[in-house]
Amino acid sequence: MPVINSTRGVFGSQSSILAIGGDSTFEVFLFGAGGGSGSSNRVNDGYRTSVYYRTKEGGAGGVVYASYKIKKGTSIGFSVGGGGRGGGQQGNPSDASGGYNGGGTGSYGTYDMSGGGGGYTAVFVSSVGKNQNGIIALAPGGGGGGGGPGYPANVNGQANGGGGITTNGVGNAGTRQYGYYGNIAGGGTLTSGGVGGDATSSAPIGGDGQSGSALTGANAYHWRNAWGSGGGGGAGWFGGGSGANDGDSWDGGGGGAGSAFIRGSGLSYNAAGLTAISGVTYTTHTFYTQTYGTYGDGSNPSYSASPMSSPFGALNSMRMPVETTNPIYPGNTIAYGGIFNNAGTGGFVGIDGRPGAIVYRINGGAWTTVSYSGSDTTLSL
Repeated sequence: MPVINSTRGVFGSQSSILAIGGDSTFEVFLFGAGGGSGSSNRVNDGYRTSVYYRTKEGGAGGVVYASYKIKKGTSIGFSVGGGGRGGGQQGNPSDASGGYNGGGTGSYGTYDMSGGGGGYTAVFVSSVGKNQNGIIALAPGGGGGGGGPGYPANVNGQANGGGGITTNGVGNAGTRQYGYYGNIAGGGTLTSGGVGGDATSSAPIGGDGQSGSALTGANAYHWRNAWGSGGGGGAGWFGGGSGANDGDSWDGGGGGAGSAFIRGSGLSYNAAGLTAISGVTYTTHTFYTQTYGTYGDGSNPSYSASPMSSPFGALNSMRMPVETTNPIYPGNTIAYGGIFNNAGTGGFVGIDGRPGAIVYRINGGAWTTVSYSGSDTTLSL
């Protein structure tokens, strides 16, 4: 539930509305929510670790900027995404819930639990609705991390959720499971959900993930395998796919991130069958892209505190969102994916992803932050 932090007041609810009182320039940064991380051994303290930590992480939420001319009398609605839950945060065993606004759920097997995908953050015209027609801008959620043993088998055993967006706002894919591997879970695209991760047909117990859909990340499939539960997909314009299960003895695949959306940008969203919105004129936008192998601040994370020799070293971690050094960034680890819990024999439960946020201004005035909250209040402008 969003809350506006402003010297003018505070409001919150899942359907909060801002009335624009004149023809105005409306600028907005949107931060999607992060996915939750997967768990290690939930049955006993074997196969846990206090060394490795850049594995089974949730992916970061996507970051989008947009600017519009808004006609007098137009109402703008805000909806801020919630972080995906970490594997086991809701009980041992349990399916980790996806974040508010469409995050896909995680799953569990005999020995581990995967994380849920993060929810999308969006700006609507007239009202906050749970369909695509009223949206003018959207930033997606990150994918949930897969479950598995506390340490990776080798550099291929990553299990991290996809975080952020790439060219034209397409969601980043999750990273792979180690063992019975076919293909990784795809990120959401402009016109369709990300594909589910694919395990090889020789996997002892099933293995494949599921595809995302409009505004919704895919739920992890309940294969109930021994090890390697796949992570849930992040929500978005189209949600990311869920990760494949390993099906045997190693990590599952991370879920894919959802895709972003900017109305009027000229990109081909035709498959959504959008209806026109009057009173809103597109000006410009920026998709802040995230790349594999680097955090949002450009650092190059590794499996452990001390970089390891090949084939370890740099890992495809995408837990930190981009633009954390931007003065607009709200701080408080907004949009981060859940980190892997490496508390050794005492820890196995995954960590929740962090919620998203909206930061906006009107006619070049002060920036105002809309945060996710559990309380409902109102704002009078």
